[in-house]
Order: sequence, then C-alpha cells, then structure tokens
Amino acid sequence: MNKRARINPVRTPEATILRNALEAFEAVTALATTIVKVRAELPGGEADAVIELAGGKQLIAAVKRTLTPANLGQAVAQLKRFRKPGILVTEHVTPPMAERLKELDVAFIDTVGNAYVRLPNFFVYVTGGKPRAPAEREKRVRALRPTGLKVIFALLCRPDLINAPYRDIAAAAGVALGTVNWVFFDLRRLGYVRETKARGRIYENRPGLTDQWVEAYARELRPKLKPRRYRVANGDWWKTEDLATLEMWLGGEPAAAVMTKHLRPEIVTIYGDTHFATLAKAAHTVKDEHGNLEVLDKFWNFEVPRLDKRYPIVPPLLTYADLIATADARNLETAQIIRERFLDKP
Repeated sequence: MNKRARINPVRTPEATILRNALEAFEAVTALATTIVKVRAELPGGEADAVIELAGGKQLIAAVKRTLTPANLGQAVAQLKRFRKPGILVTEHVTPPMAERLKELDVAFIDTVGNAYVRLPNFFVYVTGGKPRAPAEREKRVRALRPTGLKVIFALLCRPDLINAPYRDIAAAAGVALGTVNWVFFDLRRLGYVRETKARGRIYENRPGLTDQWVEAYARELRPKLKPRRYRVANGDWWKTEDLATLEMWLGGEPAAAVMTKHLRPEIVTIYGDTHFATLAKAAHTVKDEHGNLEVLDKFWNFEVPRLDKRYPIVPPLLTYADLIATADARNLETAQIIRERFLDKP
C-alpha cells in the first residue's frame, strides 16, 4: 500500500491537487511517491507539503491551483526561500509554461501527468498532457481584488495602521471608507488578523499575507495601474533626473539596485505620471511596448520613508513584488535579498 493512504487527508482544494498530481506522476512514471508531511514548518516559512519520490528523494512542495505568468515568479520565489530542493504542484502546466519552468530548472508535476524533475541520478520530463475537463474557476477573495489590495498594502507598509481608525486606513490606502470594513472581515476569516482584548487588532502570519499580496498584486492590481512602456536611449537617465520634483518613485529593478547594490537595471520602473510630459521631454522617450521604461499609476496615499537621499523609492514591498512578477532568475535572487533585509524583520 502506498504510504500516502496512511496519512490523514487534508480536505482542501490544494490537498486534492497534491494527491491527484502524485497519482498522475506514479501512473506516468511507475515510480512510487509519498506525502511525508503537509503544512510543514521549515526554516524559510510554512511549506504546503514535503513529498518523497522513489529512492528517498525529498522535495518541498508548493501547491498552486493555477500556474500562470502572473503568479509564476511568486511560486518560484516561495520555493527558493526554503533553500532545499523544491517542486511546484498544480492542476495543469501548459507546454509553454513547462518550457519556462525547465529553463528556470524548477521541478513541477500536475494532475494530468506532466512533470519535470531533475535531481542527481534522476531525471523526468513529460509535457503535452491535457486536462480532461476545464479546471474549476478559482473563487477570488474580495480582499485580494484591486481595491482590497490597496488596503492590505497600506497595512503591510505601515504596520502601525493596524489599530488606526478605519477612516485613517482608508485615507492612507486611497479607498472608500466602507472598503476597510470588508477587508478586515476577510483578513480575520483567513487568519491574518486577530482581535484581542488587550492589544486590539494584531497581525497573524504576516509572511503569509505578504505572499498572498505579492501574488495577487501581479494578477489583480498591477494591470489596473495603466502600465505603459517607452524606449529611452540612455539607460542611466534616471540617475540624473530629479524624480522627487516630478513626483515619481522608482520601483522594480532600479529601486532594487539602489537598495541592494546587487543588480544592474535593464528595465526602469516608475510609479507616478503627474509630470510625465516633463520627463518625456527631458529623457526623449519613445513609445515602445517592449521598451526599457515602464510607467505605472501611483496607488498609495501615505508618506514613504526615504531609503536613499538621492532617489525617491517605492516601499520595499512593492519593489519586491515588481521583481517577483518578472519571474527572471536574477531578479528573483535580488528579491530574496530585499525580503530578508526589509520585509521579514519582526
């Protein structure tokens, strides 16, 4: 009997995906698998599961109901934090996504038998399998939709707001007052905020909430910020422009470069376009959907502490999210540095 049958099942959609994916992997490869542990507390956070393949090869598993370009970076970053061999588990990996994961050397299995696992003396690569029926549409939590994400962003960037009046939180997030009420309802229901008599509202599992926000930001909020691309001949133009006067903030790669000294920006991300016409004239921008300048609307309404005297930079959480959204290996490495230095502090 497979050891998996002796483990108490966790009745969640993710647990079902995990069991189905392991069964499909066994059917395609004739190799035994075992669920060693579900919801495993490890250095680096809580893993969805630890699984074991034939020959005693253990992998940290991250289970995603869907795997798309929008959440790929977050899924890969989640695995890399454990600093041990990991594997993504999902319902279906399309051939293009399979190739992308293979390029990144990220192991995966899905519920129809597609798989990529490369370990010492162990290699499996199967792709092209199609699901028998369309996947169920994933229900979206209201707090993780665009307006709710603005509130969560304010709370994560300004932890002191947790017990502030709803009116102050709404002002900092730039949303209607009623929004804050249902966001807190969802955060309590999901276990990210708890009400106490002695201390009022307190955070629970902030790292988990950070992960949820980063993944949802790329999918839900970022596309609403009217992202547009331009080409600038001088890639270092941002180092000499007075962005503070233009009410613009560096995000993404240039912000990460300033914060960590670990990255040479290839794409410059800017938040705020109030004075873009002035910048366009000075930097000689040309519209180009694949250009090296990206401009997005600013969406927060609170003061951001200056991390550098020379450049206005978006909050570290947003820089981290920008890097993760690219799913680029060099950006993911820098994102991990930012997380350790700026986001995971108590």
